Amino acid sequence: MTKCNDVSEVLSSWTPEIILSLSRNYSWNSLFCDIRAGLLVAVVAFPLFMTFAIASGVSPSVGITTCVVAGTIACLFGGAKFQIVGPTGAFAMIVYDIIIKKGFEGMTCALIMAGIMMIIFGITKVGDLIHYVPYPITAGFTAGIGLSIIVSQLSAFLGLHLEKAPTNFVERLSCCFENIDTMNFYSFGLAAFSLVLLIIIQKYKPKLPGYFLVLIISVLYSMAFGDKGIETIGSKFGDISNNSLINFSVPQDLFSFTNLRNLFSSAFAIAFLGSLESLLGAVISDNLSGQKHRSNMELVGQGLANLGSAFFGGIPATCALGTTSLNVKVGAKSPIAGLFNVLFLVLFVICLGQFIKIVPLSALAAMLIYTAWNMASFKKNKYILLAPKSDSSVFIATILITLLVDIVAAVEIGIVLSALLFIRRSVETTTAEIFSKTVVDNDKSEKACECVRICGHLFFGAAPILNNALKALPKTHEGIYIDMQEVPFVDVSGAKVLKDFVSELKNKNIRVIIGGLNKRTLKALKKMDLNHELQDCMLEN
Repeated sequence: MTKCNDVSEVLSSWTPEIILSLSRNYSWNSLFCDIRAGLLVAVVAFPLFMTFAIASGVSPSVGITTCVVAGTIACLFGGAKFQIVGPTGAFAMIVYDIIIKKGFEGMTCALIMAGIMMIIFGITKVGDLIHYVPYPITAGFTAGIGLSIIVSQLSAFLGLHLEKAPTNFVERLSCCFENIDTMNFYSFGLAAFSLVLLIIIQKYKPKLPGYFLVLIISVLYSMAFGDKGIETIGSKFGDISNNSLINFSVPQDLFSFTNLRNLFSSAFAIAFLGSLESLLGAVISDNLSGQKHRSNMELVGQGLANLGSAFFGGIPATCALGTTSLNVKVGAKSPIAGLFNVLFLVLFVICLGQFIKIVPLSALAAMLIYTAWNMASFKKNKYILLAPKSDSSVFIATILITLLVDIVAAVEIGIVLSALLFIRRSVETTTAEIFSKTVVDNDKSEKACECVRICGHLFFGAAPILNNALKALPKTHEGIYIDMQEVPFVDVSGAKVLKDFVSELKNKNIRVIIGGLNKRTLKALKKMDLNHELQDCMLEN
């Protein structure tokens, strides 16, 4: 019976959420709620996904392709109920940099590699570790990306005429100031009005679809002042309604050694950020809905979604936090809502294509700047600057690396900083207390011992603490007692310090007694084959 339950549990954990949802009392009322949620979310997501595509350096049609392909696959194979998947701000700068340096095909190769990594994260359950990335680092990524997007959209917001915009944060900012005399005041006026309108709507009428209202106003504005040199989607990217949304292709030399070497770090950054934002979105939707997602199945679904996006001409996709939250709030019941969101997005392109091409880029820039500022969340995260120096320094360093180097370096350094922070915090919780104690040995005799009570994990980071404590012990006592009752874990470095100390005292004919070993620490010592050397020191339980 237990085996059957185990098999059932395993099958349930690796079954896509859409199948589980449909098998659990899914009704006509649930379908109606999903259709309504899909429509309402599509109204908000439609302009937003186009703006993220433009920020990534590709046509809005590529953004819609990404929504259609990745959104469909994520709904069919993911492990969360309410995810709305598409291009997001997290990827905008990294995709832009890869396309500038490696071309669109290079970005596609990196995306395929990233999709495979995400699937591996899910299958091997490595994705669970992403939950342990310190908040100052994730907040730093997000703030840095937000500021990068704001600066990247300044030229469109101001209506500047630049022959070629630099990719570097400082150079791009400098270039905007140098070309301020080329500003188009009609474009700037619309952008400023759009930004103010979004701020007012968010403050006083947050339930209104602000992005869609700005889209409608910008189309009307473009009709009225289209002859004033306002740059539009059509003038820069052509008529997206005439573009094929589905276009299957496979990059040349996909798994060549050169591609693997040159694109690995970019692919890992995409996989890491995509996994991080996807699981963050799942946690947010869980908190709003009271449901529970399955992290590893969700990562597999996101990996498949990004593979599909790559092969059909899209860009990286992950959970869009804002639209996912909205999906829950408007009453979605299952991943079916995400499928209807995709359907409505396609209908919008088909029905509104002639209007989309006259949308001014300055209005889209205003949407992006507004979204990016909300991403940065400086007001929400100001307490980090008041936190201990280790946290605030990591937060600031991650922002600066993201801005001044690139997001790939920020991810790599961020992971290293995460590890160092974890080690430091773990070391700080490990202590060694020294005092005198009488101990009953295995031969039932009492011995006056100097006692070292270790509290905390005894691993490589904490090994110096034990080493220093053992060296500080006086060598004149009848014995040394090492109390390990409060040690839940021992690694090879901690075990080596213990072994070397015991050997040193044995050579001086000083009795060493080790007590309080739990099953886990004893098992670790046996696995390292150290129990033989320490056997005569261990107290019998």
